[in-house]
Amino acid sequence: MSRPSVSDHDTAIAELRARRRARVRVLVVRSAFTTLGLLLLAAVLLYWLLMTVGGRDVLLSQIVARLPADTTLTWRSAEGPASGPLTLRDVSFETPTRDRTCSEAGTEDCPITGRIVFFARTIVLDPAIRPLFGRRLRLDALDIAGATLDLPKSDEPFELPRWPEVLPEIAPPLALQADTIRIDGFKVTQARETLIDIHRLRGGLDASTGRLHIERVRIDSDRGRFALHGDYAPEDDYRTDLTASAVLPAPSGRTAPKLGLVARGELSTMDVALSGNVPAPLRATLTLRAPATAKDVPRWTLRANSTALELGLLTGSDEVSAPLAFDVRAGGTGGQARLQGKFTQGEFTATILPSKLRLDNQVLDVQPLALQVFDGTAVLRGRADFRDANNRKFRFAINARGLTWGGAATTAANPTQAATDTPAIVADADLGFAGTVEAWAAIGKATLVRDSQSAAIDFDGRGDAQRMTLKTLRATMPTGTLDGSGSLAWAPALGWDIDATLAGFDPGYFAADWKGAVNGELATRGTTRADGGLDVAVDASQLGGRLRGRPLQGRGRFLMR
Repeated sequence: MSRPSVSDHDTAIAELRARRRARVRVLVVRSAFTTLGLLLLAAVLLYWLLMTVGGRDVLLSQIVARLPADTTLTWRSAEGPASGPLTLRDVSFETPTRDRTCSEAGTEDCPITGRIVFFARTIVLDPAIRPLFGRRLRLDALDIAGATLDLPKSDEPFELPRWPEVLPEIAPPLALQADTIRIDGFKVTQARETLIDIHRLRGGLDASTGRLHIERVRIDSDRGRFALHGDYAPEDDYRTDLTASAVLPAPSGRTAPKLGLVARGELSTMDVALSGNVPAPLRATLTLRAPATAKDVPRWTLRANSTALELGLLTGSDEVSAPLAFDVRAGGTGGQARLQGKFTQGEFTATILPSKLRLDNQVLDVQPLALQVFDGTAVLRGRADFRDANNRKFRFAINARGLTWGGAATTAANPTQAATDTPAIVADADLGFAGTVEAWAAIGKATLVRDSQSAAIDFDGRGDAQRMTLKTLRATMPTGTLDGSGSLAWAPALGWDIDATLAGFDPGYFAADWKGAVNGELATRGTTRADGGLDVAVDASQLGGRLRGRPLQGRGRFLMR
């Protein structure tokens, strides 16, 4: 048997290599056609999803299916493809809010504390598709008409501010850029009470995790006209470059308040300025400067002043009150503050004497806060510790000395009458209140001096986060006494129920023109109605004695609804 030659072996290897290359070419061609087919299929599917009504409905149903539990999204009708413009009518979105402490602990099935409810008569979306693949939703236009948003009342426990956590964070679930936003009619309420009714909004928005850009937003609302523009980036050392302005509504015949705000800088170096006319010029500046050794503990200064601030113009009230003049200065490092200032409204003046406050890790120390008021002084000292949300405790004391009121001189009506002087009343008082927000006590004593005679006041109350029970209210004076008891509530609504027995009570120790000795029974009750009005009832019975030099006898009843 002959052995194969070398040339035959080389020929066989060459044939094998040729067949292998042929198979590779076939596989490449098949793969190319398969890939092309899959790409065409994906393109057709994507076209169907984005450009057809059937595909739009599939996408919308998938969005609804992926919503969290207890969250609903419905609409009456949809018009247009998903690629836009897409019009949704009678859109309703509802999602629960849950206990924050439970949620932060990672517990499942946390209790529902309220619901956020959004409704819009019409929403028009014109999205740009490509950015969505990078988890970014870009809308060439967003139109909303006839919208409402109802927010639940917050049941989160009160916390003292933390720095810099007090500054808002930006954390949308999906980066959103809307080049053009048009809103016509958007009412925001909380527990059915209106917060703001936006008539018209125009502008743009770009929000992503840790960054926000507001593009010339203009708002016309029942609260006034507002404009905002600029950037805010918490993730970049809270870098800020924002400008805002506001023109607030005013009753006919009164000047509308105008305010402007500028904030520029970052956490270590920032300047904030507020100015305007309310109706007199208002100026306020805040500066932050971080020490070189501790960037997270900034040095700060605050200065605010105005010669005539009408509070009613800022709150939207039609009532005309005396303007407030003030000049306040404060400064410190981190949570340590030194402050002083002066407030004047009409004939009333209060001066903040150089005082010190300290806020650190939910603990507030007042050491002390001193006021000069009514020609005397009032000093507040104490400490509040809110580190434990379930045991928020405090202890404060107020000591007042030499508070004086009254003392006006009168002129005789004719030469045959003698002029009389209304005596001044001088008060010293000591009040202490301590405990927790859920269970506290307040005890106080005061001495009122008039015409070298004195009256003693004793006060003893017990309370919680919603109400106070008045155990003792006793006034003792040379002519007699007043003994009162009852309750005062401030949550969920204002109300009171107080009874008092008068036996020779002299109201002239409180109002100098009302000197007397009054006997009788006094009862007053009040409640706040659901519409925000106040119902008041005062019942005075078995009245006797003297008041302002005249005999007093009978009974009376006063009702206000």
